[in-house]
Amino acid sequence: MSTLDKICRLTQQNTEFGAELRKRLNVASANSAIIDDDRITQIYEYCIEKIIRKQAKEFYEDFPIKSIVSILEEDFVRMESFRRKDNFGDFCLSLYQQIECMTNKLCEDSTLSDITSNMWGCPAYVKSEKDIPVDISNRLSGDYSIANLVFPGQNKKTGNLYSIEKSQSALQTQVAKDKMKIIVYFLGYKAMMKSSDFESYREFTSLLGDIYQCRNMNHRGNTQNDWEIAVYERIYPLKSFYYFKFMGGLAQYVDCIKSGFDFIPEIKKYSDSIGKQKVSIPMPKVLGKIEIKDDGKKRFK
Repeated sequence: MSTLDKICRLTQQNTEFGAELRKRLNVASANSAIIDDDRITQIYEYCIEKIIRKQAKEFYEDFPIKSIVSILEEDFVRMESFRRKDNFGDFCLSLYQQIECMTNKLCEDSTLSDITSNMWGCPAYVKSEKDIPVDISNRLSGDYSIANLVFPGQNKKTGNLYSIEKSQSALQTQVAKDKMKIIVYFLGYKAMMKSSDFESYREFTSLLGDIYQCRNMNHRGNTQNDWEIAVYERIYPLKSFYYFKFMGGLAQYVDCIKSGFDFIPEIKKYSDSIGKQKVSIPMPKVLGKIEIKDDGKKRFK
C-alpha cells in the first residue's frame, strides 16, 4: 500500500485527520520546510474523489444495463464534485445526464417501443381487490387510458388531446419529460399501476420535471418563460435542500429501472396478446340527471 493510499484510509477513518495533517505540515521549524497548502489540498481532494468513485461503483453495482455503467459512474462523480463546490447548476446538469443516459438507452429498445404502441389505449389502472393478486391483465374498465395518464392536457395550437397526438408517435420521438414518465409507468409500476398510486406517480414525475428544468440553468442566452421562472424561484432559495431531494429522485429512478427491467418480457407477452389498443377520448363522468320542470321559459343549449 502506497503512502498516499494510507493517507486516504486515515482520512476515511478519522474526520479530524485532514485538519491535523494540514496544521502540522504548515508549522515551520529549523529542520522542516513549509509545505505548500495547495499540495495538501490536492491530497485531500484525491482522497475524497477516491471515496466518491467507490460510492459511484456501489450505487450502480447491480444496474441492469451494463453497457452504460461506466458513463453513469463518471457523471455521478461529477455530480458529487459539483455538490461539494455548491455549484447547483452543474450539479443538476450532471445528475440529469445520468437520468437522460438511462432513459435514452431504454427508449432505443424496440421491445419497449412495441409495448407502448400496443398498450396506449389500455385502461391506465389495474384492479386492486382484497385477497386478489394484482395482475397486468386484470384492468379497470373505462376509457381513461395509459395515454391519458402519461400525456394529460390539450394542445393549444391544434386543439387535439395530447393523449391522441403523442400516442401516434414512436417512443424514440417523444420529448425527454414524457420519456421519463413512460419509464416510471412501464418499469417502475410494471404497467400495473393502481388508482391509489396516482398521487405518488404525480409527485415523482413532477420531481423529475423539476430536475429537467433545473438542468436548463446552464443554458445561456435563452429567454425564460413565466413557468420556468416560477420553478427557479421556488427551488433555488432552497438549493441546500434540493441537492438531497434531487439525489433521492435519482435513486428512485434507478430503483424503478432495476425493479422493472427483468419484467419487460412479461409486459411484452401481454401487449402482444392484446394487439394495438386504440386510444379513445375520455368522457366526462355523469353523477346523475337533474329533472327541470317545464315552466314555459325558453332555454338555450
